[in-house]
Amino acid sequence: MADETTQATLPPGAAKGALRDNLEVVCFAMILILFFKTFVAQQFKIPSASMRNTLMIGDHLLANKFIFASPQWAWESKFFPMRDAQPGQVGVKRGDIIVFRYPLDRDEDYVKRCVALPGDTVEMRNKRLYVNGKLITGPWEYQFGRSPEGPTPGPWPLSRYAGEAEQPPVGVSWRHTDPDELTMDRQGIDSLIQNGFKDNLGPVTVPPGELFAMGDNRDNSLDSRYWGFLPIDHLRGRPFIIWWSFREGDSDDDNARIPNGPMDVLSDFVDAARHFFTRTRWERTGTIPR
Repeated sequence: MADETTQATLPPGAAKGALRDNLEVVCFAMILILFFKTFVAQQFKIPSASMRNTLMIGDHLLANKFIFASPQWAWESKFFPMRDAQPGQVGVKRGDIIVFRYPLDRDEDYVKRCVALPGDTVEMRNKRLYVNGKLITGPWEYQFGRSPEGPTPGPWPLSRYAGEAEQPPVGVSWRHTDPDELTMDRQGIDSLIQNGFKDNLGPVTVPPGELFAMGDNRDNSLDSRYWGFLPIDHLRGRPFIIWWSFREGDSDDDNARIPNGPMDVLSDFVDAARHFFTRTRWERTGTIPR
C-alpha cells in the first residue's frame, strides 16, 4: 500500500514570510535595547580631559543606572543592583565616579567624581581640597593639567608642590550672563562665585539634596567650582566598566567630537573602523574605573 502523507494547512494569515520574520526580530531587539538603556545601563563616551587620567578621552563606559535609584520599599535593593540605602534615599558615596545631567544644560551628560555629600563643608586652599576640614587627596587626583607634560598623579600632601594657585583676572566676572541660564535654578552658583575661585574656594556647605562634584584633572575641569552644586536627582548612574578605549586623534590630548547628527555618527564609525587596531588602548579596554 502506498505511503500516505498529510500536510497540515495553516489558517489564512498564519504563514509568515522572511520579511515579517526579520522585522519581528529587529523590533524585539530594539525593545530590549531601549529597555536596557532606560532602566539597566547606558553607554557614555568621554569627550574631554576633565577626568584624565582616571578616564581618558575616548574611553567608552557602561554606567549602572540602578545603583543610585531610590528604593520605595526595602525589598527592592535585594532584587536589583542598588546601593544599600534606606527607602527614599540615594546610595551615592564620597569618591564615587558619577554620570549626571549637567545642571546648566540638562541635555548634556557629564562625568565627574562626587567629593562631598549633603551637609559636608567644602573648601579649596591653594589647590587642595578639604572636606569637613580634612585634606582629601589620592592617586586619582591629578594636577598640572595644563602643562605640556600632561596631568601628574597624586597624592598631593602639603609638602608636595602642586603649582601656583590661580586667581580670577581683575575685572573679569565669572557669572553666567546667558538669559536662558539666568531663568534656571542656578544650583547655588552665586554663593560659590562670591566665596572664591577654583584654587581657593569657600568654605561652603553642601545643601540638602545636592552634591559637590569635581573632575580628577583639577587644573582642567569645569565642575562644581564653576557651576555650583549638583542636584541628586540629576544622577544617571555610576560607570562600572570601560568596555572600549579609543584614542580619538594622534595623541591622548585630542578631544573627542560630540556627534550632532547622522553624518557625524557615520564619520565616527568610519574613523573607528579605519584606526581600530592602531588607536585602541588595549591596556584600558575591559578595566574598571575607580
